[in-house]
Amino acid sequence: MQRKLPAAALAGLMTIGFLATPATATPTESATGQPAGTTAECTAANFADNQAGSQYFEHVRWMQCSGITTGYADNTYRKGTDIDRGESMAFVYRYLNEDFTPGEASFPDAPAGSTHFEAIEWGAAEEITTGYEDGTFQPERAVERGEFASFLYRALDPTTEADPDVNFPDVAESNTHHDAIIWLASEGISTGYKDGNFKAKDPITRGEVAALMSRLDGVINPEDPGTPDPEVPEPEMPAGEPVLLTDPFLQVPEVGQTNVAWFTELKGSQHWVITGDVYGLTAEDLMPTVDKATNSRSGVFQSEANNTQFTVTKAETTQLSRTAEDADSVLSDAPAKEDGIVSRDIFRHEATVTGLEDAGEVEYRVVSLLDGKPVLSETFTLEDAKTAEEDANILLTSDHQAKNNTPANLEWAETVFGPGGIDAVFMAGDLANVPDRASEWFDSENGLAFFPGLQGNAGFEAPNGETYDGGEIIQHAPLYTAIGNHEVQGRIDGMTSLNESFNSPVPREVAEAEYEKVAGEVNPSGDEQVKEQWIEDNSFSTTTYEELFSLPESEAGGEQYYATTVGNTRLISLYSTRIWRSGTADSDPAARQAASRFQEAADTLDDPMAQGHGSFIFETLAVDSDQYRWLQDELASDATTEAENVVVMMHEGPQGLGDNVTPAFAEPTKIEEKDAEGNVTGIRYEYEAKNNKLLTDLTPLIDAEGTTVDLVFNGHSHLWNRFESEHGVNYLETSNVGNSYGAYHELSGDSRPVPGAPWNADNYVEQGSPGGLEPIVPSERPFASLVDPDQDAPYVASNDYSIFTNLDTQAGSVTSFILDTKNPDAQPEVLDVFMLD
Repeated sequence: MQRKLPAAALAGLMTIGFLATPATATPTESATGQPAGTTAECTAANFADNQAGSQYFEHVRWMQCSGITTGYADNTYRKGTDIDRGESMAFVYRYLNEDFTPGEASFPDAPAGSTHFEAIEWGAAEEITTGYEDGTFQPERAVERGEFASFLYRALDPTTEADPDVNFPDVAESNTHHDAIIWLASEGISTGYKDGNFKAKDPITRGEVAALMSRLDGVINPEDPGTPDPEVPEPEMPAGEPVLLTDPFLQVPEVGQTNVAWFTELKGSQHWVITGDVYGLTAEDLMPTVDKATNSRSGVFQSEANNTQFTVTKAETTQLSRTAEDADSVLSDAPAKEDGIVSRDIFRHEATVTGLEDAGEVEYRVVSLLDGKPVLSETFTLEDAKTAEEDANILLTSDHQAKNNTPANLEWAETVFGPGGIDAVFMAGDLANVPDRASEWFDSENGLAFFPGLQGNAGFEAPNGETYDGGEIIQHAPLYTAIGNHEVQGRIDGMTSLNESFNSPVPREVAEAEYEKVAGEVNPSGDEQVKEQWIEDNSFSTTTYEELFSLPESEAGGEQYYATTVGNTRLISLYSTRIWRSGTADSDPAARQAASRFQEAADTLDDPMAQGHGSFIFETLAVDSDQYRWLQDELASDATTEAENVVVMMHEGPQGLGDNVTPAFAEPTKIEEKDAEGNVTGIRYEYEAKNNKLLTDLTPLIDAEGTTVDLVFNGHSHLWNRFESEHGVNYLETSNVGNSYGAYHELSGDSRPVPGAPWNADNYVEQGSPGGLEPIVPSERPFASLVDPDQDAPYVASNDYSIFTNLDTQAGSVTSFILDTKNPDAQPEVLDVFMLD
């Protein structure tokens, strides 16, 4: 008998957009209808991530002392986190200190008893918000800057007139939020960006909201003017401390050797890997060997302190070229917004440890000489490459992307398999969120940085009250990755924030054409390196991703696509992704205010570098492309045909029930809309289903009669679903480690939005997989469909349940485990098991 979850858990399973919610602040007791104002005396300790001198310090402090927020349970405020609609309405409601008793719920997705219910009902009653056309409020949706301006403007209903001379070039009079934005600017509450724009469609962060509300209070209550702007520090990051920024991790093992890498903020003078009798060594033990090791790449040394013997392997050091921070970095010493993007020094150290033939597991540590002091890691184990006869447990994972459930997911994965029980990690893209933001990889103060999660050092306090450290995994197991859209940084020239840069990639051919227009000015000597750097800085790059990791390389694609062998399993990692853009589709060209996958903004038609160019593909997989020809050769190679298991890993796959599997994986067809005189009045994009390169070009190559491919593993849509083709190829997406964006299937009751006319609806799939295969119900622990409780859902799309998956290479089995992250006492259970042919 198939087991099903209780109704309450099932309801939680279908929730979309799970976000940590701040602890509720209690409004002041009097309900005068006047702003709360700054309290006469505030003795509350500063939030842990809001230290004096940091950006928005005074504004957040005012919010805290006014009772508008009490922050999160871990005593953080999280200034860099995008605020959602429910939170923002609660902030405004608490500030105005209204006397209000809610009636029946106005919105089905904000029922009585839900978080921020009272504030949302107040907002509806006062016509501060009317919700969306479908009748929902969407309390967990991120708030745009323009939306929040309107929330404040409608709540205050000011009598003062806006300055007619104030304007923003990107805020037309037809903009829904025009009056609110201009009034805020007229009063000095908001000044927009350095480039003169307001960027009404950008999400607004909790720190920005604190600044707006604090300045607003200064306008309303001039006798108690809130707080001044904090002093602006110099736009440079601190040099760092003499500590290791990460534990060591393993890369590209081969027969008899493996690589060890780690990071520091200080360059240091010497860096080594030490193996052998290393467990009890201290920094003092190492000092007598420092001079000897400095002049050699490797050698065997004796500890004079405890008569132990160890081997030293010298590491090579490189500096990452593009890592930076900005005001959205979750760091107490993050740059101020006006400083823009500030470079941050990160140094990578890597050594190749040899002599490992038949050595089994070997204990190792790393040591960096920083400011003249040896700094050691803890003791871990390494070994050389697995042979075809050795068993290997491989963790299949994807889309960590600074999502809340990730540390719990990884901690339980390590617990299930035991310390050192994971032998390799295959990760199908979206490792972090913004690839050039250093803190997302190393030390973001929200506990969700990439390396800490995979090294057991996360310290994330989850909504269930538990603190999760992640798993101690990659210190013992090599990591193999694929490029997702979140490994691609967009155009950096002219950008004032990392988020803006990430969302602004430009097709390389467009940047190349623009370069020809300015070559004489930017590169008068015709230097080829200057040209290539200009094009990269004005298009997109995977530079930081490639500098972070040592991966196998292909002659055609370098680290961007490659193949390698782990025991008896051949891994083929493809570069299969495109820029994610919203699904906004305005039929009226003049009404288009922002670029999306379907359209260009009306004010960018003459500027290709300001356009979005639709959801364009970063690296083609089309027939006769370099990647396609390389894959053809790889599939026919001895290494692949002789492997027991063949896994194709890619970020976007041909089968899937998620939102991100549409529109079709095709290059956008650009359509210029013209008036009667032939003038271009609009640009829109179509994605022709017949040109879906994952189905028309890739699938016939990897999924044909007699194929050697056993498993196609992908991520991207933040859910779990699997399929099997007539040729025995298994397709698996197991990316449900954080928030999910839903599954689109007849048993979910949800349908993907389809753009209306003039777009061709036949190109877009509302439900099911565009690849045509039927999804398979989990074999062990399916969930009942909410549409028909008598049927089991062939997917898991949840913000309350997290999934991790193991490939046992000797058994040829793929096992997925599911964890209830809301219940701190829950244990992982087997969700699904299937066998590779």
